[in-house]
Amino acid sequence: MLNVFKKKAFAALGAVLLTAGGAPAFVGGAPIQKAVQAKGNVQTVESWKRFHSVHGKCMVSLPESPEHVKQIMPFPEEGYNLRYDVYVSAHEKKAIYMMLIAQYPPFINESHAEMSLESFLNGLVTQNHDNELIFADLTNVQGHKALDFFIQAKGTYFKGRAIMAENHLYLLAMECEVSNYMETNFNHFINSFELVK
Repeated sequence: MLNVFKKKAFAALGAVLLTAGGAPAFVGGAPIQKAVQAKGNVQTVESWKRFHSVHGKCMVSLPESPEHVKQIMPFPEEGYNLRYDVYVSAHEKKAIYMMLIAQYPPFINESHAEMSLESFLNGLVTQNHDNELIFADLTNVQGHKALDFFIQAKGTYFKGRAIMAENHLYLLAMECEVSNYMETNFNHFINSFELVK
């Protein structure tokens, strides 16, 4: 039952998230494009804001104060719910940065982190037939298993890192048109993430 729930939960969460496609992406039922309506003035990463998620016990640097979407996905057959919080921030109407924090039942933990991260990535890649996985690499973040990935579809990049820490999945991701991709901004965003106690 544990493995079935894990596979369903990680694949479902992957499928719920952003698609790397031409149409506006959706997170938690709300169009991400809404976040792009932020201010259009030019800014550097030095002007980004440090955001602290008290619920997720983490910090990250974002271009603007994020919009927050909270949702619960029921899994009635298993008797559990998956809670997730999504924080979305736009950069100059050219890129979307997001942090998703998914809280799984306590029995889902880091003991099967690699399998869980791979199931999550598989859900992302297979949800849209135009998605092409450019790369995926396992890594460690503050002693926790993580997976860096890069997906392209129809002139759009979706690049990020998924981290499994205890019974939480943290997703840091950026979506933009290929012509708007800025490696320095992405690296600043990814490297600014910090789990806090």
